[in-house]
Amino acid sequence: MSKEIAGRTFSTPEEAGVEPPTAQELEEYGKTFREARQKLRAASPDPEILTSSKFHDEISGTELDPRNRNPLA
Repeated sequence: MSKEIAGRTFSTPEEAGVEPPTAQELEEYGKTFREARQKLRAASPDPEILTSSKFHDEISGTELDPRNRNPLA
């Protein structure tokens, strides 16, 4: 059963009607990601430049954001 948390809907692949990728597709995706990572590292070896909270922060501004919680409540 699908579940909604913080404005996001979580479902199993079957519920969402998504077919699992084949082994060949997974290998192609992995190759693409490895190539992209090599290009990024060649442009800047500083890992802080490569990772930004902008792309990893899924709870900012939601009811699950720890910065929005009232510790006395």
